[in-house]
Amino acid sequence: MVGMDWRARRRYWARLLVVGGGGVLISVVAYLYSAALERRVQAGEFQRLAHVQFRNAQDLLEHSTQLLLAFRGLFMATETVGREEFARFAREMLPSYPEVLAVHWALRVPHGERGAFECDLLPFQERRLGIFDVSADARLPVPAPAREEYVPIWYAEPFEAHRRVLGLDILARPYNREVARDSARLGVQRTTPVFPLLQEPDGPLAVAIYQPVYRKGLPLATDEQRQQALAGYLILMLRPSVLLKALSFERLAMEVRLYDLQDGQPVAIHPRGAVPREPGERVVRYPLAVPGRQWLIEFVALQGFGGLSASIQPLLLMLALLALTLVLLLFLERSHRGAIALERLNDELLCRQRELDALAYYDALTGLPNRLLLFDRIHMALGLQRRQGGRLAVCVLDLDGFKAVNDRFGHQAGDLLLKDVAQRMLAVLRPSDTVARLGGDEFVVVLSGANDAPALDGILQRLLDRLSRPIELGAGQPAVSVSASIGVAFAGEHSDANGLIREADLAMYEAKRAGKACYRIFGAGRAAGL
Repeated sequence: MVGMDWRARRRYWARLLVVGGGGVLISVVAYLYSAALERRVQAGEFQRLAHVQFRNAQDLLEHSTQLLLAFRGLFMATETVGREEFARFAREMLPSYPEVLAVHWALRVPHGERGAFECDLLPFQERRLGIFDVSADARLPVPAPAREEYVPIWYAEPFEAHRRVLGLDILARPYNREVARDSARLGVQRTTPVFPLLQEPDGPLAVAIYQPVYRKGLPLATDEQRQQALAGYLILMLRPSVLLKALSFERLAMEVRLYDLQDGQPVAIHPRGAVPREPGERVVRYPLAVPGRQWLIEFVALQGFGGLSASIQPLLLMLALLALTLVLLLFLERSHRGAIALERLNDELLCRQRELDALAYYDALTGLPNRLLLFDRIHMALGLQRRQGGRLAVCVLDLDGFKAVNDRFGHQAGDLLLKDVAQRMLAVLRPSDTVARLGGDEFVVVLSGANDAPALDGILQRLLDRLSRPIELGAGQPAVSVSASIGVAFAGEHSDANGLIREADLAMYEAKRAGKACYRIFGAGRAAGL
């Protein structure tokens, strides 16, 4: 009897040991699985959010550089841009670009004209230095020594905040000189490394983006011709730290760092002294394209990312030792609910990302492709032309009389007019053609297979005719009429999207000078129209 009692107790303890051990083992495995699943979902959420914010940062940079093109259009449309006109244009444009610190105009001045230039400059300067240089740390301004030529800042907006830089010779600063000369030689925008500002030497670092402006009527086919035709530079000032503050992280524990790639090595821009980390679950990097440079944006998930704090799993494990089956079921049920909720959140984030991608490639007003999608279409058309032959035409179309409609009837009427113009253009063009809106009342049409000159002329004439017809703005509003000036550029063997749009833009201005309501082919020296 005693032996049986002993054997029964042994079987009892053995069952307890098996059930207890099995319960603990199952609880531990379930805990580890749930924790790993949550970590994976969290990592996926973090990486998707980081990608959305990277796209936002890239869009902000591209949005900023559009301001330089707007100012370049001002200089191209006017023989001489005065200080008041420059200031007025800046006041109208800068509120739409909060990430932009300032816009400057630096004028090319030969040494023989320095005295006259300084006489005009001194009344506007805070320190009456004339043309001056500044030390590398931006603390010590000194009058510039004699040089063959100077490129001092002549206009600066907002004026009061940036008056101190008037007269600063941009070519005297080493990191400006090389970038500015490359910009003028190639005819494209270029970006400097970060540097301290004269206005605030101890403040956040800034970069300058240069846009060359050439004198009208001079040839620009070669590097030497562009250098000789250079009139000056439009300069866009950006503070990368301000750019990053524009990103929204919805109170998530995430740090953003920005680096400049110099000779393939990342150099910290913001915060100063930042050291790149190896990419992983909680660290992702993306390359940011700026004119002539490449930045690296790094997102780091900090402790507590996603709102999760200390884990309650140890407590669940303690309860599992007391009631293994019940705790296991509750734990698995909780894990399952959490996984479903996180997956649903991931699906919502993916949907939001697709919506953001759609917004990034199409114009919100007209539904036409925007600049990003336009450049992609031109690149594809250029590749097809190189493989299969044929002829590609890129046309820049600007409405004549649109500003008068806007001023008289208001922006709502102007928006209706732009929508109607977009639909008319789509009705004229072939399905294989692309029409995009660059901004304002400027459109770009990409015509593939433009080998047949009469057929091309027919398309352009139909566009001019269709756009010149009266447009109804709605009840109670009289019909209005506008016309269009079109510039056409044909792709060559080494053409790129920027070059084609620039050539077509020049041809469009030739069409406007030829009397509007016509088109001009770049390099052909002739206009056609109604």
